Amino acid sequence: MYRIILFFICFFCFQVLAQQTIVSGRVIDQKGEPISLVLVQYQDSKISTKTDSLGFYQISTYYATDTLVFRLIGYQTVKKAVQKDQGQEINVKLKTQDKEVAEIIIKAPKETRGAQLHRKVINFKDVNNKEKLGAYEYHLYNKIQLDINNLDSSLLKRDIVDRVGLVKDFMETDSIQKALLPIILSESVSDYYYRKDPKVKKEVVSATRITGVENMQMTQFLGDMYLDLNVYDNIYDLFNKSFISPLATYARTYYNFYLDDSTFIGADWCYKLRFVPKRTGDLVFVGHMWIHDTTYAVKQISAQIADAANLNYIDQFYFEHHFEQVQKEVWMLTEERMVISFKATEKSKLLGLIGRKTSQRSGFIINQPYDESFYRTDNAVEVLENAKTRSDQEWAALRPQALTHKEERIQEMVDSLEAQPFYQNMRKLTYFATTGYWPIHQIEIGSAASLISMNPAEKFRVALALRTSNDFSKRLELGGRLAYGFGDDKFKYSIRVRYNVTPKKRGMLIGYYSYDIEQIGQSPTAASMGTSFATFFSTAPFDKLTFVQKAGLSLEKDIKKDLIVYGAFEWKNYTPLGLATYQKMVGFDTLNLSQITTAEWTTRIRWTKDEEFLSGSFDRTALRSPYPILSFQSIIGIKDVFGSGYSYQKYEFQYEHNTQLGVLGRMRYGFNIGYIHGQTAYPFLKVHEGNQSLWLLTSTFNMVNFIEFISDRYVVGFVENHWEGLFFDRVPLLKQTKFRLVTTERIMLGSLSDIHQQELIIPSFVRPFNGIPYVELAVGVENILKVLRVDLVYRATHQIPGVSPLGIRARYSLNF
Repeated sequence: MYRIILFFICFFCFQVLAQQTIVSGRVIDQKGEPISLVLVQYQDSKISTKTDSLGFYQISTYYATDTLVFRLIGYQTVKKAVQKDQGQEINVKLKTQDKEVAEIIIKAPKETRGAQLHRKVINFKDVNNKEKLGAYEYHLYNKIQLDINNLDSSLLKRDIVDRVGLVKDFMETDSIQKALLPIILSESVSDYYYRKDPKVKKEVVSATRITGVENMQMTQFLGDMYLDLNVYDNIYDLFNKSFISPLATYARTYYNFYLDDSTFIGADWCYKLRFVPKRTGDLVFVGHMWIHDTTYAVKQISAQIADAANLNYIDQFYFEHHFEQVQKEVWMLTEERMVISFKATEKSKLLGLIGRKTSQRSGFIINQPYDESFYRTDNAVEVLENAKTRSDQEWAALRPQALTHKEERIQEMVDSLEAQPFYQNMRKLTYFATTGYWPIHQIEIGSAASLISMNPAEKFRVALALRTSNDFSKRLELGGRLAYGFGDDKFKYSIRVRYNVTPKKRGMLIGYYSYDIEQIGQSPTAASMGTSFATFFSTAPFDKLTFVQKAGLSLEKDIKKDLIVYGAFEWKNYTPLGLATYQKMVGFDTLNLSQITTAEWTTRIRWTKDEEFLSGSFDRTALRSPYPILSFQSIIGIKDVFGSGYSYQKYEFQYEHNTQLGVLGRMRYGFNIGYIHGQTAYPFLKVHEGNQSLWLLTSTFNMVNFIEFISDRYVVGFVENHWEGLFFDRVPLLKQTKFRLVTTERIMLGSLSDIHQQELIIPSFVRPFNGIPYVELAVGVENILKVLRVDLVYRATHQIPGVSPLGIRARYSLNF
């Protein structure tokens, strides 16, 4: 009866404590009598128990090894195999020990003590990782401070510092006596929820405030959803790089581990395990961790990026984590400190930035999941309506530790600094460098990239753009551009209105009209015809230009946190300016058309699981999701609407994925498949994007000329590998350069129906695929002088007689 009861207890415990190993049984002697006080211990572990007066035992743990050892003086030791993560019964019969003592052989260990300890940490890392839990939740306080650093003595003597006495009061010094000036302080209080099956997570921000930041929706990124670093991961994805964790299963390939010390930390006896890189150049850390002696869990870890790591602009990255056993055999991160220092170059005298994050977690609730509906939300991070309006008294109660006097007055200091002309001009210069527009009160003047350009139709061209700034409105933007071509003696112009109809869940309504020259078949991400790069660094003449008159209205709406729907109506009129003439067969005669017109309705659905955005008032930047981007688009040509002459339907599916490959760097790959039904003029078919510039494009074919390939059925694919320092860091003479290898493969294949010839004759310069895919290969070196990438591109198929299939392309590229 006792055994049956014990079995049911074990069974139900196993159901509740999934992934625990629960072993029970009885120990008897050769006569069948129970033996008490037998030590039952997992091999190579301190997890143990003893049998009771009736010989029964039960041992349950997350930290099981594959063997149980039964010991008692006077009896022979017995070992039994264990099935991990299961409930089981193991009964043992012990024999009395012979008087002869077996020979004891002592052998030198094959590994250092540090490596042996690390191996045990790795053996138990899955059970010490919080991700093992069925569910957990906790209360979180985050504080992030951004400081200006690298303030030298000459800068401190400037008039601005003397004029703003408050600035001097806020000056601090770091560990190497460099002056720091705090400029931004953010705080957030939230509750974080996690459920394993299905894997969902949610964060509710109950209080948040940011000082010194304007026009940037950062609240949702200040909690744990986007600032969480799990030390048990094999790879830490930081700065778009894959760093090898000292707790990776293969970490001993990249680190040397040394056992330095042991002591009590609180009530826990711990071992100090120091780690250093085996080689220079690898993306690894240097530091130490304290390991709990029984569970081999990380009690504390302190680490910083190794000095010789192949990394740009990061002067320092340091993190420190403290863990506590919040309930038996459940370790959770309770305190965290992080420091990131940015600097242009190692010896740069330019101002740098240093960010410091501290966080505290409390109120842990383990393995008590909510219904799945609780985790379903439009946004992974919910910000309560009153989160931004908390009073000072409420903040004082919410903080686990009071702010310092300087922290409380940062906004006062920033306001004083912003009133100075020197600061205002530096701010405008930074904005101009990143956007090409110079702000003047409620308007912005630009764009720097298109002030002067040239092309065969216009010869020289000048242009000026205007748009309203956020000082005018944070929901409505009015903009336009005026250009003049000296060759054709014509003015070109465009206007655009943007209005965010639903600011809480973005809904961007755009209306526009344009009267300008364009290049059909140019990549949407390429520099347009009105920019200097597109014209001054061309590799072939722009002899197929088109004068485009178009008007449209579009709406881009966020339906959910990662689902975006786009709808647009566009009318456009094309007039050929070069070799791309419009000719139509009428009977046996050829008719030259001066222009063609179409009207299109576009619908696009874009979904990227867990994608989030860093948003300004009108523009936003997608934060890279670990999941692929899926997009489906349909374009319907509507005949007899505003003079449209064509009826057709264009469908396209796109797939793109950016993924980290650990030690192999990172990879971007994707494909798109398209089909066009109906009958239309060739400019409205799929004109495969090309590039006639020395400027390297990462989204199209760099050796294809404009309007060289046209299809109505097609498939396009690409793979781009950034190998980081995997190869060059192992070559002695190249290691110091910190060069990085890049390889790219692109392929496309299409076909074109003859029915489109009835609308317009396909020009002779358009090349048919004839069943042979176009293939383009490239090998490149990036991080040249930290800012330049140069590729050697090879046109493997459809080579043009008399034209080299090889080309050099380069681009300006800032990468960590």
